[in-house]
Amino acid sequence: MNEHQLNSEIQHYSDWRGRLSACIQTMSSFLKDHNITDMRTHHEFSNILGALADDRLSVAFVAEFSRGKTEMINTLFFGNYKKRILPSGVGRTTMCPTEILYDPNLPTSVRLLPIESREDDRPIFELKDESKLWIETQFDADDVDSVVKALQGMTDNKLVSKEYARKLRFDLLDADDSEIGLPINEFDEVEIPKWRHAVINLPHPLLEQGLVVLDTPGLNAIGAEPELTINQLASAHTVVFILSHDTGVTSTDLALWEQHLTGNARNKGRLDDVTTRRRLVALNKIDTLWDGIRTEEDEAEIEKQVLGTSVTLRLPEENIFPVSAQKALLAKLSGDDDLLERSRMPALETALAEKLIPEKRQIVVDKVKGSINDIVGSADTILSNRLRDAEAHIAELKQLSTKNTDVISHIMVKVQSEKSALENDMKRYQALRAVYSKETTKLARILSAERLEARIAKTKHLMAKSATSVSLQRAVTHYFEQLNSYLDDAIMQSNEIAYLCENITRDFEQDHGIANFSIRRLRLEKYKQEVSRLERKHLKLMDTRSLFFREQMSITNRFYDSVCNASRKIFERASRDATNWNNNLMVPMETYVREHHTQLRRRLESVKRIHKASDTVEARLRELGIMQTELTEQHSNFSAITKEFDALLNEVPQAPMADGDHTAEILYWSHKPSF
Repeated sequence: MNEHQLNSEIQHYSDWRGRLSACIQTMSSFLKDHNITDMRTHHEFSNILGALADDRLSVAFVAEFSRGKTEMINTLFFGNYKKRILPSGVGRTTMCPTEILYDPNLPTSVRLLPIESREDDRPIFELKDESKLWIETQFDADDVDSVVKALQGMTDNKLVSKEYARKLRFDLLDADDSEIGLPINEFDEVEIPKWRHAVINLPHPLLEQGLVVLDTPGLNAIGAEPELTINQLASAHTVVFILSHDTGVTSTDLALWEQHLTGNARNKGRLDDVTTRRRLVALNKIDTLWDGIRTEEDEAEIEKQVLGTSVTLRLPEENIFPVSAQKALLAKLSGDDDLLERSRMPALETALAEKLIPEKRQIVVDKVKGSINDIVGSADTILSNRLRDAEAHIAELKQLSTKNTDVISHIMVKVQSEKSALENDMKRYQALRAVYSKETTKLARILSAERLEARIAKTKHLMAKSATSVSLQRAVTHYFEQLNSYLDDAIMQSNEIAYLCENITRDFEQDHGIANFSIRRLRLEKYKQEVSRLERKHLKLMDTRSLFFREQMSITNRFYDSVCNASRKIFERASRDATNWNNNLMVPMETYVREHHTQLRRRLESVKRIHKASDTVEARLRELGIMQTELTEQHSNFSAITKEFDALLNEVPQAPMADGDHTAEILYWSHKPSF
């Protein structure tokens, strides 16, 4: 496997996503051209295509300081620059979370958020659009020195009083006996990072395809920025956790892993499948073993360290990669293939490609399939029913070839009766719509932002009154219980709505031969799972932080702000799903009922014309024959589109391209629509 594999895999994914978007656009245009869609369906297509266009692939790098994390990012993504792009050196070089991405609508630059913004309780994503808060430095992407110079400022620090450092939520070494914290100098001052967050907008083949790289600081900063845990790290499609081979898993490494990276794991066994798939460990700095004397001992020592790391982190050995990022970067800068191979970095590059792309691809497939399949099913039913109606009309008119007056009169009475019955049922349906509307209003109220905000306000009040950590935790636990209760109520209410609609459609099916309209259930269980994950993240932090209660309360309150924002997003998406579900639930049946009414009216008019001898059966049959042919062709064309769609969803990824065929995509969690 060569250094271009990740590039190739991302290119294949990007190409597949483009073909999927084109297929969905073709489907949307077809339905619109043949009057099968409405504004709500058109809106659904627009949302899907917009999400695909702005799709991101995310990979996050996490480590304590001096583990070689920034060097590894330079090696994996910026080796072609022939120079270190991100500041890398001894000690704490990554002092603030850094997003590396490309947005063609923004200038090539690095945007820095001052650390003083921590006095503002709002999370970072709310501050991203407030340009006045950020310091922006633009650079020339074609000038490597210009890039390096602009990015160098990200590592700037500043001295502040220890009181102010605590106010900004930094742990200090004198706070307790933990080794986690910043040292205090002889003047009672603390060196803290100058910046809270950095966003690098850089045109790079991988970034232009939608890749977003997150470079995180160590435990001290992550603990002070709960948004990293709640939003960014939780959303990353792959997380690379970096250890140093010469130290193994230290206590701070283990604290970082257990507090922020173990997902749903609460036992001492193996991690859950999702966490296992999304976590890779780089055991960096194996070059410390290269003393020119040992050979076989080197391999044995590496294997021993891999095994020990696997046991400690409860992660399979195949997820752990001994590497030398520094030697790999040197090898890429000098073109030394032998050194690159010895660094073992290609194995990590391969793992990234094999884990990152399939994980993201499956997310997209599940989302698109869930959104499109209902539309496809409804459209197919409408096309089938149109063809059936045309065939029934043709068969009916063939009976009139003899122009028997009694037969014509009988058919006229029959069609008129069907039309009248349908009109009466539509009046009854309109009455039921009032009941339906009342029930959907209840569902909207259950998931409303107003109801959630009232719960948030009440919980914050209880937290503020808490005198002990036990009462504080009890208030938070009750909050999550209420969120789950709201979702349970929403699930129950949506099932009642679905049952009502099933009764309505069943009546129309039995009385008018309108068939194959299945009522899709609203699936909100995934949001309950998200709430559970959120709760575990929050309670884990409360359990593991070794702080005095006053300090714990301060940090927990700020952390809770992130929890509140995360819960808002969960309920916003649940409410949006419910609204879309409500809006589209009866659309297929209503569309066909209207069409069926139109067909009955046309049939009645045809029979009347024939009865009055103002038209001939043969002429009308020719018209209907042409219509039948067109409808058959339409159904065939739509089937071809849906087959292509299914094939794309089930497509097995191709093998990586050969060297030289590279053009070159993670969730940008802040403001971009994404799957």
